[in-house]
Amino acid sequence: MTNKIQKENNSLDLPNYQPLRNELSKILENQRISKKKQDQILETTQRGFIGIALRNEELLKSNDQLKQQLDDVIKELNTIKQEREEKAARKEAWTNRKRLPKRDPMTAEIYTQLMRAAEGPTYIQLRTRIALCILAVTGVRINELLPFKVRQLKTLFEENWIAIDRSKRGPSNHKAFLTKEGKKIMHDRQKDFQLIFLMKEPDSYLFTAESNHYKPLDRVVITRDVNKVMREVSNQLPGKLNITSHSFRIGYITQLWKDSKDIEFVKQTIGHRNLDTTSAYVNKLSDQERQKRIDQLK
Repeated sequence: MTNKIQKENNSLDLPNYQPLRNELSKILENQRISKKKQDQILETTQRGFIGIALRNEELLKSNDQLKQQLDDVIKELNTIKQEREEKAARKEAWTNRKRLPKRDPMTAEIYTQLMRAAEGPTYIQLRTRIALCILAVTGVRINELLPFKVRQLKTLFEENWIAIDRSKRGPSNHKAFLTKEGKKIMHDRQKDFQLIFLMKEPDSYLFTAESNHYKPLDRVVITRDVNKVMREVSNQLPGKLNITSHSFRIGYITQLWKDSKDIEFVKQTIGHRNLDTTSAYVNKLSDQERQKRIDQLK
């Protein structure tokens, strides 16, 4: 029994027990209790002390576990708080963002002037005219021109549709179809297209440098070329219209809406993910347009 107590004693940190045992031994000696009885009392006392120590150790372990759980909860709450603060900061930044000046939609008259300004014999002028044409008939974003291959232009010219890679912003297999007006615009540029078909292989990129047909242009280059022509024409327009490459997309969506009055159709045609985005492009009909439609109902 003594060995067992000693083993338990050695396995525990009981620095406060030995002074207590010594004091208890002195008291027992003064009580004229036999040595055997003293040992029994001391053994019982030591057992009780060890039991208390073991129980205290369990409580300490339980306390450590609770502390760890509390730390985990606090950490999770701090993470949630940080996410909410970041979300609020993003919302505030979006609300206070520097808005671009309102861009006016493209019209047939302005498009005609752009094509005149882009006329010329150079490869860059040819490339710019084709970019303006595709922007007008498809409503694509200017960066979406860059992955186009020559064979895709051939499909657009011959079959009246083109596949657009929008894997980052929408359906990756989106197709743009030509309207009746789009087909006419394409027909008017057929000499430019035939020249490209002679110059380049079907699997080469449509928008490239003249020296390398298998490396697409940087967005900066095609944007610079298109905007150069647009600024030239914009400066000559009455009313200080703000015409940019995005005006083609605005004009395309606006015209689709005026022709169809079906917002879901416009959304799917242009490749938007949700109706709110499409609605932001749609302009209200003027009084004259509404009067014209009413007259058509009579």
